Amino acid sequence: MNEKSKQSIEAFLQTSRRRFLQLTGSVALTASSAKSATTQGQSERVESILSGLSIEEKVGQMLQVNVESLDPAEVGHLFTDLHVGSVLTGGANPPTFDPNELRRNIDDLQRFAIANTDHGIPFAFGIDAVHGNVSVDGATAYPHNLGLGATRNPDLASKIGRETGKSVRAIGAHWNFAPDADLQRDPRWGRYYEGFSEDPFLTSEMVSSMVKGIQEMRNGIRVGATTKHFAGYSQPMNGNDRSPALIPLRELRQKVFPPFKSGIDAGSASIMVNSGSVNGVPAHASKELLTDILRDQWGYEGVVISDWDDFERMVNMHEYVPTFRDAVREGVTAGVDVYMEPDNPERFVSTLLDLIRTGEIPMARIDEAVRRVLRLKERLGLFARPFHSKSEQAVGSNRELSEQAATESMTLLKNEGVLPLPQDVNSLLVTGPSADSVRNQMGGWTLGWQGLSKGIDAEPAATTVLDGIRDAVRSRATVTHIPTAHTFKPYGDDIWEFTNEDEIRSAAEASDAVVLVLGEGPYSEGFGNVNTIALPDAQQRLVDTVAETDTNAVGVLIAGRPRGTKTVIDQLDAVLMAYQPGTAAGSAVANVIFGETNPSGKLPFTWPQSTGQLVNVHNQRPPRAPSTSESHEPLYPFGYGLSYTEFEYSNLRLAPGKLPSHSERGSLTVTVTVTNTGGRDGTAVVHVFNTNGYGSVIRPDRRLMGFERVSLEAGQSKRVTIEASLSTLLTVPGDITGEKRGLVLEEGKYEITVGNLTETITVGTSGYTDWTPDSETGE
Repeated sequence: MNEKSKQSIEAFLQTSRRRFLQLTGSVALTASSAKSATTQGQSERVESILSGLSIEEKVGQMLQVNVESLDPAEVGHLFTDLHVGSVLTGGANPPTFDPNELRRNIDDLQRFAIANTDHGIPFAFGIDAVHGNVSVDGATAYPHNLGLGATRNPDLASKIGRETGKSVRAIGAHWNFAPDADLQRDPRWGRYYEGFSEDPFLTSEMVSSMVKGIQEMRNGIRVGATTKHFAGYSQPMNGNDRSPALIPLRELRQKVFPPFKSGIDAGSASIMVNSGSVNGVPAHASKELLTDILRDQWGYEGVVISDWDDFERMVNMHEYVPTFRDAVREGVTAGVDVYMEPDNPERFVSTLLDLIRTGEIPMARIDEAVRRVLRLKERLGLFARPFHSKSEQAVGSNRELSEQAATESMTLLKNEGVLPLPQDVNSLLVTGPSADSVRNQMGGWTLGWQGLSKGIDAEPAATTVLDGIRDAVRSRATVTHIPTAHTFKPYGDDIWEFTNEDEIRSAAEASDAVVLVLGEGPYSEGFGNVNTIALPDAQQRLVDTVAETDTNAVGVLIAGRPRGTKTVIDQLDAVLMAYQPGTAAGSAVANVIFGETNPSGKLPFTWPQSTGQLVNVHNQRPPRAPSTSESHEPLYPFGYGLSYTEFEYSNLRLAPGKLPSHSERGSLTVTVTVTNTGGRDGTAVVHVFNTNGYGSVIRPDRRLMGFERVSLEAGQSKRVTIEASLSTLLTVPGDITGEKRGLVLEEGKYEITVGNLTETITVGTSGYTDWTPDSETGE
């Protein structure tokens, strides 16, 4: 970089700091102003309803009850006796899978609730539509979020959110418990696939787009999005769901919080709380999280909802308080507005009423929570339009969007000249437990909490990998399918068997190529915890058997996390990570295998060599191992993904970008020329990383600052411009106990890397900050 450019960037950063401070003042002032403006903007309708409610009716609005029936004769008392404000059908498993029947039933119950309560307040209906509205028969399933993170396409996430929101509202529901803003740090965790990435910036971009898509509507919002699980849920110390997390405050501020703030800035109607504990305190009892940070610092005025029965978990799991009464007091005081109660709503109501009458919870806190609930219902249009629109389709039918998402997610990890398979291939063996399994390609939260189970008389739209391959080759090749056994255990360990070794060896030897569709079955939460990233033993033996032949072996991994160690992957000639691709699994996989599509997916996580490397993420500096020790380099790094062509980068330039404002921290404008030097059209994903820099604390090896997809014909070049976020360079300075300070862009030199090109920016002594000194300590 020339001296003039350096001076220009430093001047920009100094101007940015002054502009930022002028615009925002202190954090406390900004939050206070935002809160004041929101309060002043409350509608007369909400205030009028609130003023007329009894204490019992207010408490009812703070209660969300799980229902297994929508028949007013069975659940009508929830509204007439308990004044319930919202209901849900937990686990994406409503009382009926027929979308039209479900819509009619919700409307019938809504009519009953409005007609048989004093104030006629409509209820809100919540559902877990986490990868499309896969809660009714025939619905389109999109890839789970981890696969979407591999696309590096926030616009695609927004479109999927929009289609999901339309479908959720069309079946009569109003509140979607998605998206997940948790960083995916430990693949042993049973909810790894629900998040977008291990990287804060990538996750933030995808969360923001998904929230906007789900809620998009001309007036108000179509469906309330829920950014979850605030905060630190995905970093349990032992990798097990809902286990304690110990996260330094510096890491919370620099990495864990930004995706949640991104969801809030996008207008997320609600925030769901982390079911676990962070640094010794259950998140549901943390006033620091739910009030000091969420409300006072960030100015959030949406609804804070608990996760499933988590006041009870304070007693029987965390052993934080001895009684449910204590838990309700702690949770509501900390900032929970709505309690998700699966089993005993009467207990919550009577407990909270008693706490109000004894003065342990002030009436002002109750009014605050109920006001937020009523405001959400107003934003949803429930007071004006409490029933569904008959013009809306009850099942989303955008199969093309599902195929685009699955195709863009496909991540080619290994290719020893095998793929794409030649057009003149005569015979293929397709084997492995997921080749013809709709259940496995869907994953969890699909017509059921743990995934498709026996006895469910419904199925999402789906093309299996086997069907996709058969459709692709048609009559020009023979496709032999030999399955291997898989017994799905929705609340236990799946059973994987490999008993037809001789049959598969013979078929492999007689084929031109073998496609092994490997991975894992569906799961959710604690039932998906694992102790190893290795494939199940039966699948490892299947790979061993095929590897003993001279036939080329292509591994396709259907999994919600990295599954497969170096030992297994070394035996395969090509490896395609398909994640949990949903409806269009078959066409997406087949198009890559046969070269109709040039793969462009990039890993949204770091793939360890083995379980012993955990936890190993790209933006956390790994220990420098002695030369005699095993390398800490991963099997595949974050951002890895092969193509059938080659890309080169040249002419990297940096320049001042956007100035900071209330909602943006500013950026650098990064421009680079990308050239497709290969013989095929393809899509490059251009990543901008900060790769080095010294400061008051140790910095990560790589911090993602921006990214862009660019499609290029063979031989074509394009000049790509990326607004790289300065927020990713912020750090909390100081010693071990200096974490009370805020985020600062420290002075010094920062390397900015694109591909194999690096330029350096220098930040002067006026590097900008969002921290205002403490009035008492001056720290």
